[in-house]
Amino acid sequence: MADVSIRNVVKRYGKTGVIHGLDLEIPHNEFLVMVGPSGCGKSTMLRMIAGLEDITAGEIWIGGRLVNNVEPKNRNIAMVFQNYALYPHMSVRRNIGFGLRAARLPKAEVEARVLEAATTLGLEDLLDRKPAELSGGQRQRVSMGRAIVREPSVFLFDEPLSNLDAKLRNQMRTEIKKLHRQVETTIIYVTHDQVEAMTLADRIVVLRDGHIQQVGTPLELFHEPANLFVAGFIGSPAMNFIDGQLESMSTAPAVRIDPTILLPITKPIGADAHDGMSVVVGIRPEDLELATNGEIGPSTYRLRAPISVVEPMGSETIVFLELASIEVIGKARGRNLPALGMAEFDIRLEHLHFFDAATGLSLQGSEGRI
Repeated sequence: MADVSIRNVVKRYGKTGVIHGLDLEIPHNEFLVMVGPSGCGKSTMLRMIAGLEDITAGEIWIGGRLVNNVEPKNRNIAMVFQNYALYPHMSVRRNIGFGLRAARLPKAEVEARVLEAATTLGLEDLLDRKPAELSGGQRQRVSMGRAIVREPSVFLFDEPLSNLDAKLRNQMRTEIKKLHRQVETTIIYVTHDQVEAMTLADRIVVLRDGHIQQVGTPLELFHEPANLFVAGFIGSPAMNFIDGQLESMSTAPAVRIDPTILLPITKPIGADAHDGMSVVVGIRPEDLELATNGEIGPSTYRLRAPISVVEPMGSETIVFLELASIEVIGKARGRNLPALGMAEFDIRLEHLHFFDAATGLSLQGSEGRI
């Protein structure tokens, strides 16, 4: 069993804190993604798990063994880096088998493991090529193959797709997901790309300035963000935020975001919410949609707003409009491009998010979950 336990881990460089008492339990065979902006501490945390960085305080356990003072080579982990780290003078075959030869395994076993890994990753026809003769995606698969042959307890991925173009990133995401199903072991994956996090992870850890903001499944983070940071980080295009004030909380709860716009609140929010409370309303672009007919549903609020920019995407269209004196993003379905100027939009009230303007925390806590 290759579970990983991170217990109150702290990392400081001199007086500068990078990781601040991080606690996390990662069960065997989970695909966990650490995501956050540059400088949040995600790569540093990964390197501490690998043993490439010393920890200042706390404990790291892998497979029930405390590894604080265990050398990286003895932790039974394999790491895939952003820059491939291949030996340019070696063939694919020798690159993949390098660690096994260094461990002085029998030649026949090395060859068998290399062939198995190459077959898994679709590299069996490239074994005699040098890295310079490979595409970026093929080089990354060689790097993954070198990790697979070691049969580690834990795979660590440090932004492995950031050097690839968009098409290759999509292809490699699929390869990595297939790999996880085949090897059935724990994967800890670091990225700044929330799309990678959403598509790959069993669970996501959102980090900011060395602190965990939220841990949950991709859909939990998307539908139930704990605070403004998570809400704005997860989702593409990003969630719209509009300042407002609560009204009529004891009778017909609503939030006013504009002198002419009063949005009914159709789902429970925190018990501390009160009239006059300053809040931030979160509206995802897919829940602010160009109206397509004259009917208004019971959980829909219709308004008129000017469209300033139209971005056709094919199956849908991104539209920029002015709402409550700020620019927000909405969507239009279908292939017809909306015209610039005034248009009607529908807000799906049941999907609105409400945050305390003072703390940034969601007002839909445990007592307010639907």
